[in-house]
Amino acid sequence: AIAAECRRRGIPFKVTSRYRSYTSQKRLYDAWIARGRTGLPAARPGLSTHNYGIAFDAVFPDKNRAEVVEIALANGMVWFGPGDKVHFDIFGPARWNELLRSVGAI
Repeated sequence: AIAAECRRRGIPFKVTSRYRSYTSQKRLYDAWIARGRTGLPAARPGLSTHNYGIAFDAVFPDKNRAEVVEIALANGMVWFGPGDKVHFDIFGPARWNELLRSVGAI
């Protein structure tokens, strides 16, 4: 629905990642650590919403960010913010971290 609405509005929008296995997430996390935690962040394996199929990453023009975030929210997805500008999930960073703390994961 998000991609379709972006297309309808003429916004270039491409999903680049959805579900990730533990192994795939570990590879991304290890690469992020090896880069000195620079570039797009990657959560530890098992702590990423990608591992549970409730997230996606997408690229689109920065000039359309506010509009894409609005479209995502209308479809139940929350932008993770400027620290991870490609990431959307059903929680958002504050709620996801709260959930992880509540179960002792962080």
